[in-house]
Amino acid sequence: MRLLNATTFELALFSDDQIPPYAILSHTWAEEEASFESLSGVGAAAAAGVASRARQPRGWAKITQSCAAARALGLDYIWVDTCCIDKGSSAELSEAINSMFRWYRQASVCIAYLADVFGVDVDGVADGEDTTRRGGSGGGRGVCFKRSRWFTRGWTLQELIAPCEVLFYGADWASLGTRASLRKLIKEATGIPEQLLAAARGGDAAAVDAFSVAQRMSWAAARVTTRPEDVAYCLLGLFDINMPLLYGEGPAKAFKRLQEEIIKSTDDESLYAWRCGPQSLPGRCFWGLLAESPAAFGNYGHLLPVRSRYLSRRRARKTVTVTNRGLTLDLSLTPFPNDRSGTIYLAFLDCDVRREGSTSTLVPAILLQRIAWDSDADFTRIRPDILALSMMNVIVLPDEISLKMGLGPGDQSAAVAEPKAQQISIPHKCTAALPPSGILFDPQVHHTGNMPDQVTVEVTSRSPTWQYFASPTLPNSNELYEINFNLVSVPDVDHLVAPVVFGVLELDISTASADDDGCCLVAGLEPTEPNPFNTQALYFVPWCAFESRRSVVDSSFKHVMDKASRQGREHFVLSHGRRLVATFELDTKYSRLFYRLKISVADGEVVRQRRDRVTAG
Repeated sequence: MRLLNATTFELALFSDDQIPPYAILSHTWAEEEASFESLSGVGAAAAAGVASRARQPRGWAKITQSCAAARALGLDYIWVDTCCIDKGSSAELSEAINSMFRWYRQASVCIAYLADVFGVDVDGVADGEDTTRRGGSGGGRGVCFKRSRWFTRGWTLQELIAPCEVLFYGADWASLGTRASLRKLIKEATGIPEQLLAAARGGDAAAVDAFSVAQRMSWAAARVTTRPEDVAYCLLGLFDINMPLLYGEGPAKAFKRLQEEIIKSTDDESLYAWRCGPQSLPGRCFWGLLAESPAAFGNYGHLLPVRSRYLSRRRARKTVTVTNRGLTLDLSLTPFPNDRSGTIYLAFLDCDVRREGSTSTLVPAILLQRIAWDSDADFTRIRPDILALSMMNVIVLPDEISLKMGLGPGDQSAAVAEPKAQQISIPHKCTAALPPSGILFDPQVHHTGNMPDQVTVEVTSRSPTWQYFASPTLPNSNELYEINFNLVSVPDVDHLVAPVVFGVLELDISTASADDDGCCLVAGLEPTEPNPFNTQALYFVPWCAFESRRSVVDSSFKHVMDKASRQGREHFVLSHGRRLVATFELDTKYSRLFYRLKISVADGEVVRQRRDRVTAG
């Protein structure tokens, strides 16, 4: 660690086990700050009185005054960021930034210089008395102090919290007070709770960790930095994180890396309870689980995201995996009420939300959208401007969403089903899922339960879209039929607005009645139904239904094209109360994924119960 001698103005390098007591300066940078290069040859000359003040940078006065303040406090050394770091060395700069919180924490005292605040402005009254002696901060007191640029900068956040003691000085280097004595004004300016400001623990981890990740992030929400990536790097110490600095990666990537490192060190799910402003929504539907800047943690209003006070059933399952695509983690999910698409879910977070000063808490939930037909574990976040709040089975939503759900004006609550914990994946960036390569069908019939006789199916004719292959790899049949999506016109997901038919197979069923008009199996794709948030569909849904031969010949598909009337045609009535049921699953053929159209025989009662469950869902 490099320190500045407060008397000789010489820079001295100390190993970690030989660092003497020192003061540390916190300030906002201005033009012509005294740099490492400018001070390296100035020390001896300045001490001898040879150097001319006219040749010194404007920041030299700040150096001399802070050194004088350190000497007055009985300290021989001081650390100043402008001149104690060789910024020409990227390795030294990286080490300094990763060590800075510790350096401020280990300092005997922090000298906070507020260049835009004068002594008489601390409490707004020119009487020479500070806020502590006047008692309180009401009325116009502290206006200039609270508006100081020092409270708006990113780096000064850790410089306020880490030291065991902070002494504030105004533009004329008159004492303004201490962090403890000015804690009411500081709390009003920063949102940092008074109990943390009053604690002289020197950045004690227990004192800082008592506050949730989201609450700590909220203290940085309105702060700015000169270099874009520093919005993330200035928070390393606040979360006890060390990571490489990559200037040029951009603020969003830097902040994402910071959050990924935080995930490795804590199971605090308030990290996901961020909420962006409505101005961030236009032109964008889908979001990752991680915020893009600390500003996303500044939209809570009068609410505070805090650590949960009680045990969660997921407490033992809080393993988060950071992958190249995004995050894989366990969350408690429940379907969003009145969502006909079946794609929108509420994910409940293991943290609490409460009003400041209140003991009543609510559980926050974020909105997720399913992104794949074949997986109930892949989601993306939607509408991050909404942070739903729940108490038991009642969820509170904004008026905008309540009205879309059919609730009356002012009725902002809705009942939800019991959430279930499951492992899900959420990518950092979401795009519409790639569709499978096509649709496969083989005439093998799958039998369940005790059947009086076996049902066989034979394809007697097919539409031109179905291609026929002889496949000796099939267990009970060497016939395989395929609709290749490269050979038919498959619209993009966002352009598919109604069900389409892609192929028809005429079937000869061994147990069909003699007066049967012939059976055809129709297959196609359709969009998911609209969801309450009107976000873009991310996948289309395969559908199939049995239709009479006569209707197919007449090209009459009105019954199967309508989803409601199709439900009764997804099975074909056989003898002995049985049903021939057609369903889809995902299958792999020659390294490619396909929708596989599967037919099976089931008891009629089983089919009815299955249909009732689908209808109820």
